[in-house]
Amino acid sequence: MRSHFYKALLLAGLCAVNAAAISLYDTAPSVGLPDSHAAKYSAYARIGYDTNMNASSFDEKASTYVNAGFGASFADYESVDKISYRFNLGATKYMRESDSSGKSMYADCGLSASIVHAFTARNTYSASLSVTYSPEPDYASGISASRRQGDCLNWSFNNSYNQSIDSRWSWNVNAGYRGNIYSETEYQSDDRQYISCGIGMNYRASELLRYNGSFSYQYDLRDEGYNSDNLTASVGFSRSLDPVSSCSGSIGLQTKRVHNDTILTPNLHLGYNRKVAEGLSVNTYVSLSNENVDTYRGVGANYLSDVTWRVGANCSYTLSPDVSFTFGLSMMRSSYSKGTGRLQDETNTTFTPSIGMSYRFSDDLTGTINYQYTVYDTDQRGNDGYTRHNISTGLNYTF
Repeated sequence: MRSHFYKALLLAGLCAVNAAAISLYDTAPSVGLPDSHAAKYSAYARIGYDTNMNASSFDEKASTYVNAGFGASFADYESVDKISYRFNLGATKYMRESDSSGKSMYADCGLSASIVHAFTARNTYSASLSVTYSPEPDYASGISASRRQGDCLNWSFNNSYNQSIDSRWSWNVNAGYRGNIYSETEYQSDDRQYISCGIGMNYRASELLRYNGSFSYQYDLRDEGYNSDNLTASVGFSRSLDPVSSCSGSIGLQTKRVHNDTILTPNLHLGYNRKVAEGLSVNTYVSLSNENVDTYRGVGANYLSDVTWRVGANCSYTLSPDVSFTFGLSMMRSSYSKGTGRLQDETNTTFTPSIGMSYRFSDDLTGTINYQYTVYDTDQRGNDGYTRHNISTGLNYTF
């Protein structure tokens, strides 16, 4: 698979990918531009308590941990080339070793960057890159069936080109490449990559409302198990509700070709983000697609269909200039079917509510408290699911 990795990396800029298919958590598009800021640097340190570091019902182990690191960010949205980046380098140290990986120290590293370049007033190019190397959390990277232990390399590279035809019509092509590689040998059967291509048309009905249609192809390349070809045709809309609020949606049909079988699945993406009141904003998302995650269960045992719902809501509330709160609620439900090798249908659900608070001691120093609860339920034979509590507190210093 490593040879495929380098080949795909080389081809990423030459293949087109539907950008909508890249995001696991589709949200409504932002309205307007975020604030620009000069390069700023930060350091962070947190201490926490995890009641189930192995994310297991039969192997529960509680442990305190320390997470620390530093980072930097920059954003310039006022120039011709709109550029932003963010990175962090850190590590997490548990006081006990994981029973699966035998490790107690994990990486906490990430890099994200984006650029938007306007060739003229009628055509633009945009690109974004995200790379992380860290343990896989309960609810991320498409995993619902189980939480992989050890560090995971996760990357996503997207680029798109948009060309106006007239004052109302425009077309676009999107390109990208993403994937996951696990550090622990026992999980590398779920190493996977995605290469896609897509083209779309957009119609501006008014200053606030736009309609779109798209056709995309995605190739799922797995280290073990069956690869799949996916064709998706969809229509959608995006609407600005006010200067800082918007909603969007699309509905379509996905055709998945895997192991000489063709599976038709509805494809749905909805997003809503709104500033409800002064200091209070809400962001929600809903998505439905047929994926190809954790479908390999051993030699001759594969699931051909992995229909997954993702639903979530995130809320932020600023009580005062110094005090703010965040609330989150996420649900992921994966239904596996069309199993080979006597595999029976199974359904896995991950439910994760969270809450956080931050207090600004000064312009440079902020304190945080965060709590996350995870419930994982499955009808998989021999797996009872698990619950998990994770609470942490820490300081962020900006300089």
